[in-house]
Amino acid sequence: MQLAKLPSSAINIKDNEQCSVAGWGYTRTGGRSVDDLRVVDVSIINQQVCQRIWDHLPANIICAGGYDTDKGFCQGDSGGPLECNGIVVGIVSFNNAYICDYPDVPNIYTDISKYLPWINQTLKN
Repeated sequence: MQLAKLPSSAINIKDNEQCSVAGWGYTRTGGRSVDDLRVVDVSIINQQVCQRIWDHLPANIICAGGYDTDKGFCQGDSGGPLECNGIVVGIVSFNNAYICDYPDVPNIYTDISKYLPWINQTLKN
């Protein structure tokens, strides 16, 4: 087992870039947690498109999956990693009203790069 790699500075993820999200959460709305870690590939969604669909999102997010696809995260996956090119760039944050099997809005992740000073200081202490 190895430690997750974090970005060293602000990230530059391209629209439609393939990343992956992992977790032990539900596999569908109203489902049950799983006993084995699941991983699914998700595409990064353009920030402007995401803002237009969601309306009033904070600036510290990444949008990926859950839009125009049936792939994404579900309840129980919160806090899980969004990994792009071997680097954990996001943390599972929220979706649309706890509904997981819909393709109408993107899934939302917290952008780790926005918290690097705090993360590095915490690790140092």
